[in-house]
Amino acid sequence: MLKDSRWLRAARSLAIALLMAVAALLPLTPANAAYGAPIPVSMAVYGGAGGTQLLARVDGTLAFDDANTRYTYSLSLCRVSSFVSPHVKVLVNGVYKDSLYWNGGSSTALCPSFYTATALSAEVENGGTVANVTLTLVGSDFNNNVYRERTRTGTYDNPFN
Repeated sequence: MLKDSRWLRAARSLAIALLMAVAALLPLTPANAAYGAPIPVSMAVYGGAGGTQLLARVDGTLAFDDANTRYTYSLSLCRVSSFVSPHVKVLVNGVYKDSLYWNGGSSTALCPSFYTATALSAEVENGGTVANVTLTLVGSDFNNNVYRERTRTGTYDNPFN
């Protein structure tokens, strides 16, 4: 009987020590940040004679987290008549972060009839405060034997700053 009570006391002490260690670590675990309302993104670039020919368009949403360190995007990049595959340049706080490229895909409601769109989506951890994200849609034309890139830019401010 004496051995059993010593064993129980030792087991109880060990269990309490483990629970205290786990409880001490819990506040160190980062909480998941919540995303704000999605911000609509819609841009198109035109070229050709008179600048009336649709080259490319991008539509979708961008959202920021309330911890100011992450953002997420869900975009549809449509190639209509861009000479070179269109892409979207991404800048965070004015600094180049990434380029998102069209690579084929399927037709969507926002991409005219037989043209295709590429779905682009990600959650991005910036590693620092995200004050804003700038998206630049880049399409191109080859009019009168001259290659030109056509751009449209939108800057989206983080509402949590």
